[in-house]
Amino acid sequence: TLKTSYLFLYNTLQAVGWGVCLCTLLSGLSSNSVYQSCSQFARAFQGLAILESLHAALGIVPSNPGLALLQWAGRSNVLFLVLGKIPEIQSSPASTAMLAAWAVSEVVRYPWYALSLVDKCPAFLTWLRYTLFIPTYPVGVLAEMLLLYQALPFIEARDMYSISMPNPFNMGFSYLRFCQVGLFVYLPIWWQLYSTMLRQRKKKLGGDAKSKSA
Repeated sequence: TLKTSYLFLYNTLQAVGWGVCLCTLLSGLSSNSVYQSCSQFARAFQGLAILESLHAALGIVPSNPGLALLQWAGRSNVLFLVLGKIPEIQSSPASTAMLAAWAVSEVVRYPWYALSLVDKCPAFLTWLRYTLFIPTYPVGVLAEMLLLYQALPFIEARDMYSISMPNPFNMGFSYLRFCQVGLFVYLPIWWQLYSTMLRQRKKKLGGDAKSKSA
């Protein structure tokens, strides 16, 4: 069908894009220029991922559109608004850890989606899809939080993205406070998502694990 063809092409494009991102990231390790090496690919394909919220909203995929948008917004805030605009933290180990965790996860997740659409997904890829997130998800989230924390002094000093009063809309906004609140709620939200993924893993792989141990 047209829907299957579109989703297959979308997920294949994302798989290739994150594969290139991972390769350039690895090449940047030797010169200590990871962000400079792979950020253009990370930005391009993370930006493209906004379509996944639209897919969910239109019912093209059976996902929660609000949850999809929340995950995209959390990542994009760190990548575009924080890391991309504060050069002082771009060489942080947390930057490398975050980008590596994202890339490793996506080079498994997107091929799994694409091949599952055409019923050609090998068992090992399913195992990786539902196992690799166990280390990569917490590493990525903790790296995002650390980058936000490292960025706070720069955000405050430069008054980034804030809206001061008075103004024609009679409304103020402090991006610094937004990030501080974000740090406070990061872990509770992450744990809800992580525990959901663990339950999904048990459903997908639980039977295989029991049969192997019997």
